[in-house]
Amino acid sequence: MKEYEFGAVIVREGECFIARCLNLPVTSQGKTLEEAKENLREAVALYLESFGDEDLSPPADELTFATLIVSV
Repeated sequence: MKEYEFGAVIVREGECFIARCLNLPVTSQGKTLEEAKENLREAVALYLESFGDEDLSPPADELTFATLIVSV
C-alpha cells in the first residue's frame, strides 16, 4: 500500500467546514474540522483509486497564506 502526503486548506463556511486538496481537484466538507479532514482523506483515496497517481504534482515544500486587498 502506497502512502501519499498532500496539502489541504480547510475553511469554515457558515456552519460547516470546506476542505480542499491543494494537489488534486478534490473537495469535501464536514460539520467539524476533524470530520472535514477525514472526509477529504476518503475523497482523495477514492480519487487515487479511480484515476491513479501518474499525474500527481509533488507536494509543496512550503505554503504561505496571505490576505490580499484588491481594488477594482
